[in-house]
Formats: sequence, structure tokens, C-alpha cells
Amino acid sequence: MAWTLSSSFPVQIALLDKQAIVFHHGSGETHRLDEEASLILLTIMHSQAPISESTLLGMAIDAGLQRVDQQSLASILGVLQSIQVVENI
Repeated sequence: MAWTLSSSFPVQIALLDKQAIVFHHGSGETHRLDEEASLILLTIMHSQAPISESTLLGMAIDAGLQRVDQQSLASILGVLQSIQVVENI
């Protein structure tokens, strides 16, 4: 599976320490992401092409996020997808 930013509505992201605040223009909702979810979202956002889960996992581990494993990555991606920030293609 590969992930990319959702194309349905724009989002605005503000970084505060190791957390991200995300405003979704489609829903009008604001979300606060923890360090792990913030890194995953920023990695997807800066990718020039859809990015695979295995690449995301490797980048999270390389960034020192030892708590991120395959199961927690799937959970983070599920949350980001549920708030319509990323999509699976």
C-alpha cells in the first residue's frame, strides 16, 4: 500500500515542538497530532510520490521513533485517513 496527501480538500499544518496542528478546510476541524503521527504526516507531505508503508516505517525508525512498529504505523495511518488528511492509493 502507498500513501499520499488527500486530494479532496487542502489542509494547513503548524508545527509546535514535536507536534503538528492540522486544520482541514473541508470539515473545518482542527486536530493535534502527537510526535509519531506528525512525523508520518510530514514525511507523506514532503514525498514527491506516494510512499509505501515499509518506507514510512524505516524513516520513523531512522528518526529515532522506537515506539513505531508495523501495528502502530497502521493505527497512525488509519487515524490520518479517518480525518481525511491522507489517502491510500
